[in-house]
Amino acid sequence: MKRIYFIIVVLLINIQMSYSQTYSDKWVFGIGASYPRFFSLSGTDFSGNDNYGGYFSIEYFFNEQVSLRLLNNYLRLESNYYRFPGDQVQSHFLNQFSSNLDVIYEFLPCRSVSPYLLFGTGLTFFKNEKSFNPDLDDDFFGYQANFGVGVRWGLSDDLALKTEAVYHTASNNKIDGNDRFNENFKGFFGGNGDTYGRLDVGLLWYFSKGETSDLCDKCPEGVREIYYRDSIIIKEPYEVIRYQKDTVKVKEPIFFNVHFEFDKHTLRPESYPILDQAVKALNEFKDVQVLIFGHTDSIGSDEYNEKLSRERVETVYNYLLGKGISANRISKNWFGEKQPIRSNDSDINRAFNRRVEIKISN
Repeated sequence: MKRIYFIIVVLLINIQMSYSQTYSDKWVFGIGASYPRFFSLSGTDFSGNDNYGGYFSIEYFFNEQVSLRLLNNYLRLESNYYRFPGDQVQSHFLNQFSSNLDVIYEFLPCRSVSPYLLFGTGLTFFKNEKSFNPDLDDDFFGYQANFGVGVRWGLSDDLALKTEAVYHTASNNKIDGNDRFNENFKGFFGGNGDTYGRLDVGLLWYFSKGETSDLCDKCPEGVREIYYRDSIIIKEPYEVIRYQKDTVKVKEPIFFNVHFEFDKHTLRPESYPILDQAVKALNEFKDVQVLIFGHTDSIGSDEYNEKLSRERVETVYNYLLGKGISANRISKNWFGEKQPIRSNDSDINRAFNRRVEIKISN
């Protein structure tokens, strides 16, 4: 049974280190629900709890990290007030439609969980009900400033979950139904405009995408999804055969792949966390024997590529030995360019083929 647990640990390692795919540009449609709430108000007003809303958006990414978004929403907000000291609490309601244009900067586009920052402005159309000042029970236009933070949670290549918090400063002092001048200046710019916040939860649909970006391939840290999105771990599931109660045979499951730069056998920066996890797993399952196989792409002569694949195997082999893994547990072989997992017709495909595989021996 230990071998099964060993495989599960390996799969979890690869999943946790995966990156999301990025594109040179893309279009995104969003839809979701909002919870708004007044922050700074006038006079004796204070925020109520009968608040809700919804939105839809269209967004264009100029590159992997910067986008421009048009978000249209409807919000209903409640504020409460005392007209005179000792009076019963009365409620004011705001019904607001707004169209917001925001610039968004995404910090970790190569991750499936990526935080972002936004700022922008918006046009508003709103109507007050049961205002503190009765003459404000009317229709008005205004504008507002926006500042917020959010997180995109990747669900697939085409879908993501969005969570977002935005702070708005209105251009006027009317949206709370009380336009009395407030000596305690409010908002972003020290004006007398009312402010409110908005929490959004919704779905994003990446309905149009440009060319695949190589941004994540250049990341100096972590594991690159390009090497795992189509990896053999996914294509060739493990075959587990039970012979008797406590005996389990695993047919050549791949443990992990370590990839190399063109014409080099030195470890890439992202190889170290993978190998360290391998060492940790091998130390936990001390009865596991492993096979190390080296491969290259098709550029160069057969003799040269066989030598290069052997050097790559030795690099991984020596690293494992240096971490205390016994040489008796490791077997080695190299094949040069003879066993590609992809055709050698592009830089990306050749990058997949420049690899060292570690497998559990039968």
